[in-house]
Amino acid sequence: MQTRVKVFTFVSGHGETVIEPPHEDHLNQWLAGVNGQLVQVSQSESERPGMGHHVTVCVWYELPE
Repeated sequence: MQTRVKVFTFVSGHGETVIEPPHEDHLNQWLAGVNGQLVQVSQSESERPGMGHHVTVCVWYELPE
């Protein structure tokens, strides 16, 4: 199997709800279209002055041969 990674980055605005945020829908749509096996997921966050939080999600997956 070949391991691949998909990187998602988002800047969430101030006051964005944690219930059903827009980036969650984006991730779920992408995952629904991938025919592979999840290997690992990581997330990092940082404050962006005047902008909100910067969120990076990395999804490692293996595609069938």
